[in-house]
Amino acid sequence: MKRNFAVLLLIVMALGVSPSSVWAQHGNEEEEIPTDEKLFGKILRSGSFEFHLRSFYMSTVNQGDLMDYSTWGTGAGLGYFSPRWKGFGLGFSGFFVFRHFENNIQELDPMTGMGNRYELLLYDVRHPDNNKDMDRLEEFYLSYQNHEVSIWGGRHHFESPLLNASDNRMRPNLFSGLSVDYTPGRFRFNGAWFTHVISRGTLEWVPVEESFGTFDIGRNPLQVSESYRHHTESKGIGVFGAQYEAKQLKLESWNYLSEGVFGLSFLQGTGAANLKSGHSLVWGVQTFAQTAIGDGGNPDPEKAYMLPDERTFGLGLQAGLKWPHALLTVNYLGISDSGRFLFPREWGREKFFVSLQRERFEGLGGVNSWMIQYDHTFIHDKLKVSTGVSHTKNPNINNVLLNKYGIPDYYHFSGLIDYRFSGFFKGLDLQLLVVAKKEDTDQKIPMEYVINRVNMVNTSLILDYRF
Repeated sequence: MKRNFAVLLLIVMALGVSPSSVWAQHGNEEEEIPTDEKLFGKILRSGSFEFHLRSFYMSTVNQGDLMDYSTWGTGAGLGYFSPRWKGFGLGFSGFFVFRHFENNIQELDPMTGMGNRYELLLYDVRHPDNNKDMDRLEEFYLSYQNHEVSIWGGRHHFESPLLNASDNRMRPNLFSGLSVDYTPGRFRFNGAWFTHVISRGTLEWVPVEESFGTFDIGRNPLQVSESYRHHTESKGIGVFGAQYEAKQLKLESWNYLSEGVFGLSFLQGTGAANLKSGHSLVWGVQTFAQTAIGDGGNPDPEKAYMLPDERTFGLGLQAGLKWPHALLTVNYLGISDSGRFLFPREWGREKFFVSLQRERFEGLGGVNSWMIQYDHTFIHDKLKVSTGVSHTKNPNINNVLLNKYGIPDYYHFSGLIDYRFSGFFKGLDLQLLVVAKKEDTDQKIPMEYVINRVNMVNTSLILDYRF
């Protein structure tokens, strides 16, 4: 019903018809429409439309005789965003995806019995064989904004270090609920409560508790066949953030509450110091602490997302040199071996200093990771080249208490070329991303812990056009 309503309203506005006239056609046709309603319709007609086209090719080449994957899909979307009237505004958007071709992404690897990890998230992981009806209603909100306060109610985007869009596939994560942003001077405060989520790689809005386990659930730390998928109990996600920003200093504090499951606090400070040479020294510190709340999502520990007494903490560091159009950084992340860092992959991508695309640290404890990254922009900053190399030491793959997905020690390389067009093709963005991972261990690794994890190359070619 909500989708039909949004589509109807979208068509009406695209045709330049006042919504008030449509309401009249479905009610008393003899009733005269007051003048102020016509003015309201004129205000709505002066809103803006956003058209979005996205084409995505992805392939994964695995070691030896392990299965390889590839696919190409294209999607298009349309959104309407009204002008503000006395601070109020509304918006909604939808998107559909078409799968041009695929290679093996619905098949299980015959050697390991494992399924596809990366390519399927371009489409519909809940219904892998669905390639005809891949459309979804995304934004649908009412908002209020003045010079210091903005309030968003309904389905909308939200960005933070852990809960975010994670939009490196065809479609991003979005969240449904209420969020408030208050910006007095150099400070900024964020508060939110979300009850529903639509994750990248899915087409359906679901309650927060049903979002747990949409993607790979990994291994149960109690070494039983039960899992938290469809068994986690939570009423929603709460977020509170506080930020302070000066000329060369930014401090952030974020607190996340998964009701009945876990609480997590994340702190970050970043800054820069100018040198006489015209360069700048950059630095950063990150830290987080996480603990289970109550029973970790289910009274039965075998079905809980987090063990009732599980807790962990981590530390991230960054140091680097910045000069015009370039940035070089050395980054570190350590996670304690007292427990696993757990934050549902369905809710966002962690923004640690060491994070590189196509791998995460969720599900791991007892980790030490180092990363060097170099970014350079050319052609008046229209062309960006970014490279990163990291080495991550994980607990033994047989340690299910600290290694949820059985990830061995590995080297990680990421190379990105991103060109943003101007002039006649303004709004067009072309990206080439190549990621390679190689295991680094003397231990003999079963092939089910190799495929789509290490000894692989993943390539993405993305065309994105907004107008």
